[in-house]
Amino acid sequence: METLPKKMKVVAVEEVGKVSVREVPMIQPLPGEIVIRIQHCLLCTWEQRIFNGMSKSSYPFIPGHEVSGHVAYIPEDTVTSFSVGDPVVMKTLDSCGHCEACYRGDDNLCTGKTKKRVYDGISGSGGLAQYICLPVARVYALPDPTMDLRFAAFAEPLACCINSIEQANITLSEDVVVVGAGIMGQLHIALAVKRGARVLVVEIDKERAELAKRMGASVVINPLEIDAKAEILRLTQNQGAHVVFITTTMASLAQEYLGVLKKRGRIVYYGSFHPDLDITINPNAIHYSEKIITGSYSPTSKAFWIASRLLSLGIIDVSPFLSGEYDIEDAQKAFEHSVRPGSFRVLINL
Repeated sequence: METLPKKMKVVAVEEVGKVSVREVPMIQPLPGEIVIRIQHCLLCTWEQRIFNGMSKSSYPFIPGHEVSGHVAYIPEDTVTSFSVGDPVVMKTLDSCGHCEACYRGDDNLCTGKTKKRVYDGISGSGGLAQYICLPVARVYALPDPTMDLRFAAFAEPLACCINSIEQANITLSEDVVVVGAGIMGQLHIALAVKRGARVLVVEIDKERAELAKRMGASVVINPLEIDAKAEILRLTQNQGAHVVFITTTMASLAQEYLGVLKKRGRIVYYGSFHPDLDITINPNAIHYSEKIITGSYSPTSKAFWIASRLLSLGIIDVSPFLSGEYDIEDAQKAFEHSVRPGSFRVLINL
């Protein structure tokens, strides 16, 4: 069994535009938890907003939630089939496990009380700490224990997209429109192709458009060059798409692309919109067409389990989305890199 240190390193966002590496006392597991040695953490748009001052988080704050590592310590009173040294991915964002949403399998929509993590007086999600304590049920084994754990850290963003794909219930041969080809749009493309869909992508950036084609998109439409909605209708014989995913942050598009849904089509509002604006919906248009409007928020435990398998078994390739890699002592450079235009995910080795 690995000997746990008395102290560990964390990356804290101290103020807008500034991060530091601190040394804090080692955390201690509660009954039923295991200790994970986090090795890699990706910087998501949430971490970027904290760094840029666009989040409501108070400073200092220890963020991070897209992580991978290995089991470091198992207390005697924790019952588990894991062994020390097992490579794992983990769901760091908490759920209570005993509210209605959790019992129904919708733990991403948990309404109960959850554990708050504090490291030497500093709150945070804890992915940018060298160690984390988690209940066994939120830790996921990798079918291939030899896989590169840098890419295993993509389990959380992939799981978010899996939850979105499942909201849409894509079936073979359907037409799927993905609006926006950032990393989340690209993962939607790859997953929709695996479901047997024809994928039409709306994207203005040429490099992202080319990557979308490599991920399996059949058509990429640049809305600056052509009327995207008219082109989607033309390609679908004026019937419209079966599914539309809005993966950009522009609220105006949430209303605009309702017009390209066919009858009984499904539109999924993926991610959050900035700024948050109201949209107008004609209820009769929904009544007569039976269109379905839904959202997708965070991953369920099931989606996380599926993501761990898709990555570990090599079914989904996330290597194109690793834009940079830094050691923990260069965390400031990592954050600065992550907010550059064109970056997908930047990795910090802990």
